[in-house]
Amino acid sequence: MITITVLCLLLSTSAFANVEFSKVGEGRMEYLFWDVYDATLYTPSGDYALGEHPVKFKLTYLRDFDAKDIVKATNEQWDHIGKKNLVGKYDEVLLSIWPNIGKGDSLTLITDKEGKSTFLHNDSEVGVIDDVAFSSDFLAIWLGKNTSEPALRKKLLGNYNDY
Repeated sequence: MITITVLCLLLSTSAFANVEFSKVGEGRMEYLFWDVYDATLYTPSGDYALGEHPVKFKLTYLRDFDAKDIVKATNEQWDHIGKKNLVGKYDEVLLSIWPNIGKGDSLTLITDKEGKSTFLHNDSEVGVIDDVAFSSDFLAIWLGKNTSEPALRKKLLGNYNDY
């Protein structure tokens, strides 16, 4: 069972206070004529290795989105990359964590050393997913070899695009 912990703003980012992240790469997601978001991948070393944690992955949105639309897009991407078993699995949890997004807002995933996921909205902690498989499955949307956005993947991975 997936557990979620919604944490107080008092505790925001304190669990990661001793982890310093360096940028691996960044890129912009565009769809047709629209700029959708800027994505940035960070690790403590500045290098990315598949399955290693901790990782910080930040999306800065360039348009407004309802949380339900972000969850729907997440499911569509899991379907695209062949993770059909995940479609719908995390809907309830993600909808309880993710807020509606405004232009300029950020949504950040930070994993701990075990791979547990913490989400931040505009740098304030909004929820935790204790299922360690989630973080790798979520990151695969952008970093997996069969991503729908290979050009963005290449920018995120920098010189480490063989993963």
